[in-house]
Amino acid sequence: MASPAQAANHGRVHLARFLAIAALALFSTGAAGATAPQSFHLVFDGKHNAALLHEGPFTTSSSWCAGGSAVDLSFDLATATAMRQFSCGAGGRFTAKVWPLPAEHGGSGSWQIVAGDGPLAELRGKGTFTSTRLSGSPNDPSTITFRSTWDGIADLDVSPPTAGIRSSSVQKLTRPKGAYRLRLVLSLTDNDGSPVSYELQVVDPRRPSNLLVYRLGKAATGTVTSSFRIEPRPSTRFLRIKIGATDAVGNRSAFAKKLRLR
Repeated sequence: MASPAQAANHGRVHLARFLAIAALALFSTGAAGATAPQSFHLVFDGKHNAALLHEGPFTTSSSWCAGGSAVDLSFDLATATAMRQFSCGAGGRFTAKVWPLPAEHGGSGSWQIVAGDGPLAELRGKGTFTSTRLSGSPNDPSTITFRSTWDGIADLDVSPPTAGIRSSSVQKLTRPKGAYRLRLVLSLTDNDGSPVSYELQVVDPRRPSNLLVYRLGKAATGTVTSSFRIEPRPSTRFLRIKIGATDAVGNRSAFAKKLRLR
């Protein structure tokens, strides 16, 4: 039989091991706490109401909202974009942009979840749709019924990605005359570690329409290193660098910095 001192020491060892394991579990949970957005699938069986806007029942692959009914709240003729509200049978609503709306009669387009309320207040997402006309005449929209199938990603996430410039430098070149080498290291990260899409612009602040650099891309590792040859006007003294960053579900942020040219 162990002595009281040995028993106490044995207990301390077990306690230390338990605390170490608990700390490791807590650390692991924190490191893996952010999860990638989930795939999202929705099927909308639509028809037209008296205003010729779309309405009808829907089902989804999501546990947040298995199904319910949807109706278009408004339609922008210039962009052919509808704002559609989805009311879930189990509670909560979300609103999505759908464009081009006429493509739901048979075609393809895009969607983006831009708002929500109740338990879905933080729901955001985006993707594409394909649609098939089920009945009716294309010459008489009031008779048309259709099935629109959405695929993309969505998540309860309203946090935009972070965008910045880790380092920048400008070097005057000997040839051609008036040219510079601009080197940028962009910092682009999302809270769940997913890739971030970005739009990079470099302009003369006094002439914003004078676009010196324009690039679209995606950052999978958190940083992007780019080098450009630019030829600004002789009177240009500063450059303005603008970055627009968008995460996988459509949250967006912007960053701007002024850089002295000479």
